[in-house]
Amino acid sequence: MPSKSSGFRRCYHEDIAYGYRVPKEPEYPDYTPEQLRNRQAHAALVCFVNAYRSIGHKSTDLDPLRMQKKATVPELDPARYGLTDENQTFNIDGILSISGASQPGETATMDEIHRALKDTYSGHVAYEFEHIPDAAVRRWFADFVEVASHESQAFDKFMQRKFGQVKRYGLEGAESMIVALDELFDLCNHAGVTEAVLGMPHRGRLNVLVDLLRYPPHALFHKLQGNAEFPEDLPASGDVISHIASSPSLNYGCKDDLHVTMLHNPSHLEAVNPVVSGYGRAKQMYLYDNNTDPNCALGDKLIGIQIHGDAAFSGQGVVMETLGLSNLPHFSLGGTIHLIVNNQIGYTTPATNARSTMYTSDIAKLVNAPVIHVN
Repeated sequence: MPSKSSGFRRCYHEDIAYGYRVPKEPEYPDYTPEQLRNRQAHAALVCFVNAYRSIGHKSTDLDPLRMQKKATVPELDPARYGLTDENQTFNIDGILSISGASQPGETATMDEIHRALKDTYSGHVAYEFEHIPDAAVRRWFADFVEVASHESQAFDKFMQRKFGQVKRYGLEGAESMIVALDELFDLCNHAGVTEAVLGMPHRGRLNVLVDLLRYPPHALFHKLQGNAEFPEDLPASGDVISHIASSPSLNYGCKDDLHVTMLHNPSHLEAVNPVVSGYGRAKQMYLYDNNTDPNCALGDKLIGIQIHGDAAFSGQGVVMETLGLSNLPHFSLGGTIHLIVNNQIGYTTPATNARSTMYTSDIAKLVNAPVIHVN
């Protein structure tokens, strides 16, 4: 048994140990001297823009059911910063991006600036990223967001008509999740990702399987009628429909298809989260060992995706525990995308009685993750 001072004990925490991989640190450009002088010259405008970036989410319309009163946020009033002339023109280089990538000497009126901020940060999409400690990362994210489902409904209606007596955890009211996943898969595949590991709860699982992951509808209907997924002469019992999975290869017009692995889901809420991380990590190590590209980094070829219900995300301790491991060198996937479906109720508990935070996603700030809210 090696002693605590031996090289064996020490090397586990060094880069010579198998599995020790630190995600690469991207480089973000800093402000130019001209941009810094411009920001100093328009300090009031900088404060106004930063207010929208920091707390614009408080005035966003995020509740389609109108159950929560939309807040009035005085910090988003330009008059608070002495910006009362709507026709006043500002040089916004290094302050705000309106017409695409920021251009040296770009100008805009106060009215144009205010409308752009409201459209970006106080519409039906909200962003939380000012809690990220790295100023360069915050600036990159701000530039990115400023520049920048009918099939599922039919499926749910059919299922309700044919199998109304079966508990199936439909996706009614959250059909946009299918569109979001499809677009996410497309973007990842075009960015070079070839593997996606997906963990999700019961709700919407059948929709995702049939609409997106090519699960044969006839196999699902066979199962819903009370039959097993195995031949009758095989001495095996099947699982419930809310636990089944699929692992197809999806073609998005790229050189390599995107292989999506939906993991089988246990009934215990959020228990699949560390399984996604562990399965994805093992697969990443296999890809890394068989990859000859020295520049291949964590997250370049594989993405982890976890889908949650709002009550479970803030209520289950395994979520925070998995987040706590997510950036450690022996556990990191190079980033995981979490998609939270806001049901506004946890079984019988309304959101107002389910948590002490404003949003269910607030625990993601534990790892300084940016948060995007969508209505």
